[in-house]
Amino acid sequence: MSVQIEVTGGPAGSDTTLIRELHAWLQREDELRGRVRLRSAAPGPGQMGALTELVLTAVSSGTVAALVASAQLWIKQRRADLSIVVRHPDGKEVEIDAQQISGAEEFIRTVLRDSDPAP
Repeated sequence: MSVQIEVTGGPAGSDTTLIRELHAWLQREDELRGRVRLRSAAPGPGQMGALTELVLTAVSSGTVAALVASAQLWIKQRRADLSIVVRHPDGKEVEIDAQQISGAEEFIRTVLRDSDPAP
């Protein structure tokens, strides 16, 4: 299973730069190294050009914990009103920002658990 990761809330035109910075940041985490990749996404309605997003593959409890902890630190160091959106393939998503980060890990785990097909 994989999840998509996007960055929102930065200055206009900074999405690609922010997602590349987050990608480099997450690659430094042992639990995430090699599991996070950049992917070009088709632009949405009203958007011009291709967007870049991250895809986290082989999602597990350890990768969720590493993602949330690392994302929290990355957002706080940016000192901006940024959010990270983690989206499951079935469309469920959670938005992580500096103010609401405390419950993000449990919420992501719940979304992933509820989205997994029963064995």
